[in-house]
Amino acid sequence: MTTWVALAFLVPLIAWTEVFSSDISCPVMCDCLILTVNCSSRGLFSVPAEVPLKTESLLLSENRITDFDNKMPFLPRLLELDLSINQIKQLGRVSIFQNLTELRLLDLSKNKFRTLFNGVFCSLHKLETLVIANGHLKFIDEHVFDDMSMLKHLNLKGNSIHSMPISWFYDLTNLEVLELDHNEIFYLNSDTFSVVNNLLYLSLSHNRIRGINENAFMGLRNLKTLLLNHNHVTEVPSAALQPLKQLKVLVLDANPITQLGTNNFNGFAVEEISLSNTTTLQMVDRGAFRDLINLEKVFLHNNINLQYVDPHAFINVPKLKILLLHKNNLSALSHEIVNRRPTVHLTLYGNPLLCDCNIRWIRNTLEQSDNSSVVFLDLDKLRCSQHHKLNFFPLKSLDLANISAQCEPVLVDSLNETVETKIGESHEFECRAFGIPQPRIYWILPSGAVLNESNNGLQVQGKHPGTLALYHLKPKHSGVYQCVAENKVGLASKNIALQVENVDIGLFPQRVSSTFVTVVWNGTARNNFPEYDILYRIDNQPREKYKTVTVSYVYRSYTINNLEPDTSYKFCIAVKDEEDGDYIQLSCTHVQTRDLSFIMQGIYTSSNVAVAVVLGIVAGLLLTVCFVSVVAKKYRQRHYETPEKSLISHMAHVPPENFNSPLMSGVGSCR
Repeated sequence: MTTWVALAFLVPLIAWTEVFSSDISCPVMCDCLILTVNCSSRGLFSVPAEVPLKTESLLLSENRITDFDNKMPFLPRLLELDLSINQIKQLGRVSIFQNLTELRLLDLSKNKFRTLFNGVFCSLHKLETLVIANGHLKFIDEHVFDDMSMLKHLNLKGNSIHSMPISWFYDLTNLEVLELDHNEIFYLNSDTFSVVNNLLYLSLSHNRIRGINENAFMGLRNLKTLLLNHNHVTEVPSAALQPLKQLKVLVLDANPITQLGTNNFNGFAVEEISLSNTTTLQMVDRGAFRDLINLEKVFLHNNINLQYVDPHAFINVPKLKILLLHKNNLSALSHEIVNRRPTVHLTLYGNPLLCDCNIRWIRNTLEQSDNSSVVFLDLDKLRCSQHHKLNFFPLKSLDLANISAQCEPVLVDSLNETVETKIGESHEFECRAFGIPQPRIYWILPSGAVLNESNNGLQVQGKHPGTLALYHLKPKHSGVYQCVAENKVGLASKNIALQVENVDIGLFPQRVSSTFVTVVWNGTARNNFPEYDILYRIDNQPREKYKTVTVSYVYRSYTINNLEPDTSYKFCIAVKDEEDGDYIQLSCTHVQTRDLSFIMQGIYTSSNVAVAVVLGIVAGLLLTVCFVSVVAKKYRQRHYETPEKSLISHMAHVPPENFNSPLMSGVGSCR
């Protein structure tokens, strides 16, 4: 027994002796364990030179290292290098890790360098994890990750990166985890990730992403998790998400999305969707979650303006198990949403639920919890409020007999509104209502007409029964639009006033002559329409029809000719109303043309100027010919008198490298 105990102590000692017997001793101020040298938090200003050759892990975090003037020591077996939390200001343009060919993990987090130049990682062919997080990194050369085909985890979060060229990923064919969160990326281009087919996890959260190309995620056929939370995305990027056939988790929290529309999430293999902590989300429409046969969890909580979830928001979602709707602004929730199997675990607390017929199914469920399709989580927190009362009552204390089975409609956000738009813009009015029986919703237009499917036009269209879409707005569309929700118990309505205002464009005279006027236009709306019309006629003659000239939106000025001298004209910039065949005037100006004497003055002035210009040109040509003749004569005299001298002089100006100029190799490149 004693022998075995002795061997147990001797084996590690023999291994330690074998590792360091031929190596330099442990660096001063560092701790050396078997195959690990720990120099963290030692106040070092440079990398120690005396590191044992067989070291596999070198820890140098939390020091004061600023640069690599002294090259990294030769460590042929080093697998892990931690240089995080230092003062490194630059990594240079050539590989500083050329002596670390076996390295598997490199951590450069929390340093001060702003750029990564091509070639800095050239020798790290076996690197599997590269971490450059929470630093000052702003610019990365296009081919800095060339020849790093073994890299599986790339962490660049917490920097100031603005964009991602596809060339970053050309050689990262085995990349599985890519962390780019907390940067300043504002747009996802087409095919950016098309070559990283093995990527499993992509984090783009906490950026400034406003736009996502439809082909942005093309090639990510194995992606399991996509984080897009805390960006500036205004709608679900449905088309861009289509190629993600293996996606399991999608997070869109804290984006300025106002509405989840029909088929926003259609046919994905996703198992978990989160869209929480969004201050702008107001409604979830019919079929927003449709044909999601693997969906199990939906997180829609802490959306302080979410007022409506359509009874048929979930269509063909057979595996839904968890639906979190707490701390929203819901006054009611339809039983149809959770009337399914398997049992749905639901949170609904923290919502201003009304104590009317819409709450009846919830109260009934609490009494029959053993045989229900829904289980309420945090049941004790469930409260409801009566009309015009701020007191919230525990649902458990409500008497089911006192809750009516039917009630009149309640409109979502029933306050009147005023909407201001510009000519040519589009706008959608939304109107939703709760009630039992389910209310019928329709619109009454300013003309008094009731909008239905038979009177939809190009300018006025009903999409969802509660949605009124207006296109190519004109002043005539201004007025009060009324939404009405009606069932057999009663009705509710709300009015929305629409004001269509002129666009920001101004027309001004630039040049005025006796027979022509040049007009210019400016303003923020110059590109609002594909073309404009310039209208003009003699002023104070309303019966006279306008003459028109059509100009493209790229123009900024136009000259109208063949005008009458000493006459007042009215000029307008306008757009044509194709529906009425008339023009919508956007801006007008009045101009008085010059009299006939202005024409004669222009002719005399033009004649004198023309004569002066012609004489000047002739004189210039004569001087040029004389100068060239003199120079040519002197050159010929020198050349013929000393031809050898001329030849030698010419050859003396040929640079020596032109006789033998070696090719320069690529600087800062791995290839």
